[in-house]
Amino acid sequence: MFKHIMYYDWLLLWANRTLAVSVSLLTLFTAFALWNGAQHVSFQRQTLAVIQDSSQKTSSALQAAVHEIEAGKPYTGNAFQNPQSPYPIGANKGARFATLAPEPLALIAFGQSDLLPYYYRITMTKKQSLYHAEEIENAAILYNGNFDVAFVIVYLVPLLIIALSYNIVASEREQGTLAMLLSSNARFDSLVLTKYLFRFALVDAAFSVVLIVGLLLARVNLVEAAPQLGLLLLTTLLYAAFWFALSFAVNSFGRNSGFNAAILVGAWLLLVLIIPATLSVLATTLHPTPSRVELITTTREASDAAKKRSSQILSKFLEDHPELAPKDKQVDAKDFAVIALTAQMDVDKTLKPLQDRFESQLQAQQSLVRFYRVLSPAVFVQHTLNDIAGTGHERYATFNAQVVRFYADFQQFFVKKIFRQEQMTSADFEQVPAFRYQKPDAPLLGWSNILNLSLLLALTVVCAGVGLRRTARLQLVYAVA
Repeated sequence: MFKHIMYYDWLLLWANRTLAVSVSLLTLFTAFALWNGAQHVSFQRQTLAVIQDSSQKTSSALQAAVHEIEAGKPYTGNAFQNPQSPYPIGANKGARFATLAPEPLALIAFGQSDLLPYYYRITMTKKQSLYHAEEIENAAILYNGNFDVAFVIVYLVPLLIIALSYNIVASEREQGTLAMLLSSNARFDSLVLTKYLFRFALVDAAFSVVLIVGLLLARVNLVEAAPQLGLLLLTTLLYAAFWFALSFAVNSFGRNSGFNAAILVGAWLLLVLIIPATLSVLATTLHPTPSRVELITTTREASDAAKKRSSQILSKFLEDHPELAPKDKQVDAKDFAVIALTAQMDVDKTLKPLQDRFESQLQAQQSLVRFYRVLSPAVFVQHTLNDIAGTGHERYATFNAQVVRFYADFQQFFVKKIFRQEQMTSADFEQVPAFRYQKPDAPLLGWSNILNLSLLLALTVVCAGVGLRRTARLQLVYAVA
């Protein structure tokens, strides 16, 4: 009986072209999303390659110039361009780059990668430039304007599911086939559930095939990306199951097709658009981050104040760090490099409360969204997809924290040279700190994503339970009628 139900359901879908149109649209949307994501990731990788090559060439050229001077060739250029002078090297010419390379499945979700920098140019001055480049407008990137695979999954797959399932029960009555189904020995709820499971299997299989083929065409190493791909397929399966279960629950009330479609589209608007947008507004309203204008104004005021009291700042600094004073001579309080660096460190100290407030407010935004994500499957599915792609908040927060630590190490290297009035040697260029991103040991399927998938599964079970109970009652109502 159930084989016959699936067979005739297949014929019905094929005859009215619902399945063909749905699969075609799904293929088209997914293919375009993968292409768009591949272009985005390719641009990032090309940019990082150019940065790395340029940085290596610049460092090698500076080292070679210093080596020539050490070999006896006199330097006749501008003093501020002297490769042996640590200040111009640390402040500009010898800048290092802190970079964050894309993950294997970065093309499926842009996440925060289109808002936050994936590389920084690090010098020993202007730590606040790390914050000029970003200003959070959306706490968890609950939705984004880019057309990627995550957009297809979160936004478009539910609509295709609604189109395939909104009238499964109602159509039996409207087409006059309900009496025949009720006259069979099979339970009506089992027959309806079979149809839902069959269509769910078709959608999930079609999307999985299209996705895997698309990733192969995009030259993604699926062996390397096997854990991320497995979690992606599992997340998509559970998300599709939720929408089919929700459709099952709505159909089980026995209303007409138009009513079912209106309720399901309304649920889509609420869960996918309204709730995420509301959470975003609440997060940024209740926990606003300092603006760029405030940061720039505070930086300018702190810089002006530091220049006016540079001698006092220098004296206090040397009292706190006597190990930086030169052994056989005093620090030249009129030296430009000493004055500029001392002022910059004082500015960094002045700005620290503002930067700490930025971090705390951003964390408060993320905490609010994580707490209320249960209100919408779209929120925590997007969160999981961003983690799979390596474009989520946690990864960028880890990257930024490592960049801040690297900035301190980089600055400290040149601080010692400048205050001790030492020149750069060719060997010193090998000792200049270089940034290496340290990937956290946390597993991909951490507690946060386990909770996300558990919430999705629980919602699916609840909706399916409502659908089974109501459909069983519906059989009695139809039988009496």
